[in-house]
Amino acid sequence: MDKNGNIIITDKINQNQLSQALDIYYFAFRRKIRALIKIKEKALAIHKKSLNSDRVLYALSGSRVVGVLGLHYDNKNFMEIKYKYLREHFNPIQSYFIYFIYKIMSPKLNSDVIRIDSIAVDEDIRGKGIGSLLIKKVFEFAKDKGFKEIILEVVDTNPKAKKLYERLGFKEKKQVKFYFTQRVAGFSSEFIMSYNMEQFSDISAM
Repeated sequence: MDKNGNIIITDKINQNQLSQALDIYYFAFRRKIRALIKIKEKALAIHKKSLNSDRVLYALSGSRVVGVLGLHYDNKNFMEIKYKYLREHFNPIQSYFIYFIYKIMSPKLNSDVIRIDSIAVDEDIRGKGIGSLLIKKVFEFAKDKGFKEIILEVVDTNPKAKKLYERLGFKEKKQVKFYFTQRVAGFSSEFIMSYNMEQFSDISAM
């Protein structure tokens, strides 16, 4: 945080801040990303081209990016990995395999549902409420746009995040088990969490 402890949530950043945001995102999900794209520089280059800026929220402390949240709605995700971007770094078979995995990781949504795909906070200042601020901004956005439900997934190896979502009003819908992911990605299942917008009232009271 800045010297006054102020955090601003915005959807507008400059190119230098975008590099900061991509670094934060990569660091938070590096094990999952490395399972498909092993070299950091390749991953950052692909993610930069794949980013849909209209579906990302950023937490700023002064001019420094300290948090990132990616949204998925109207069946368009904040990060859309395209085959042509992958071909700049991989052969056709590798490119198609990575493209296919990313596609199946982005579920189809009903028109009244918005999904929080990813939340990443700078490691140096985790536990300061930045994730909560980003999620509360999603509540406001969802209300303004008329969405009825917010969903997200949290892996079984991140109980702190699950408790945070529950504290903010999310409820567990189901647990999805995966096979052969523990070794490469670091988790074996994920919880699907849901927030019903009918319960939304005054986020400032949370």
